[in-house]
Amino acid sequence: MLQDFLIQGSAIEGLLQTLEEGTYVHAYLISGIRGVGKRSLAKEIARYLLCTGDNPPCGACAACQQVREGTHPDMIWVKPGYRAGSDQETERGKNAIVVETVRELIGLISAKAYEGKNRIAIIEQAELMNPAAQNALLKTLEEPPEKVVFLLLTETPGALLPTIISRCRQVSLHPWEDKVVLRILRGLGYQDDRIVLAVHAAGGSIGKAISIVGDESFFGRRQKIMDQFFGLPDRSSIYSIANEWKDAKDQSLTLLDDLEDMVHSLFLCHLGMADESICSAYPAQWQNMARNSGTENFLHLISSIQEA
Repeated sequence: MLQDFLIQGSAIEGLLQTLEEGTYVHAYLISGIRGVGKRSLAKEIARYLLCTGDNPPCGACAACQQVREGTHPDMIWVKPGYRAGSDQETERGKNAIVVETVRELIGLISAKAYEGKNRIAIIEQAELMNPAAQNALLKTLEEPPEKVVFLLLTETPGALLPTIISRCRQVSLHPWEDKVVLRILRGLGYQDDRIVLAVHAAGGSIGKAISIVGDESFFGRRQKIMDQFFGLPDRSSIYSIANEWKDAKDQSLTLLDDLEDMVHSLFLCHLGMADESICSAYPAQWQNMARNSGTENFLHLISSIQEA
């Protein structure tokens, strides 16, 4: 429900008000980190604008159900590597949205709506539109067809043309509080101790938390780092562990990212910005470091990992 996003602040409050009053604009730029809910928000906006029930979004009409399933004919998706409004892959740019795809989109949204209401154009990873594609879209944003609403989703709005940004109302989604992500994971049936770690590692991204909590390889890597780095039995073990890590070069960036994240967790505990329960999984000497060490020691350690 769109109301679930209200804790994100005034931008969502204003968006909800314009939808209820019918004063919404023709283009929105929805930004935020990966997994923060950009696609979910876009679908909720689409439900408002396509619902055929008495109190949009009713959630019960055929249109609401089609939006939920992603099959509504007046909701047209664009994403890298696919034809506009289709699950058919294309060779026109696996990692980009090219001008041909944007032209397909414009052709589709210019036709009369199937339901006689709005047409919704949703562009995922809008920052991946190449310059020609952005310019083609800009012309349509300057003179938009009637009853068409564009929803541009992006992690990096700065990668878009300033003229595109200026023609959109911006809606920025912030990382969710840990307690919100925790509640969602529990609502999905996850109850074991892993969810606390998943929530913290996700950094406010609901999508990332859901991905992590069911990823056995993630927890296997974290336990290995905990045993070998934080639980180092004695200094003589360093060489054998170093050789093992050296032979895992294909995983080096992932391992170092995890290591940095785990040290950062201790640092947040040290600063009082994270629950101390996070530190309970670490050996006693590291728990003591979180409580009593100087900030400069953490900064030096994190800097060393980044340099590595």
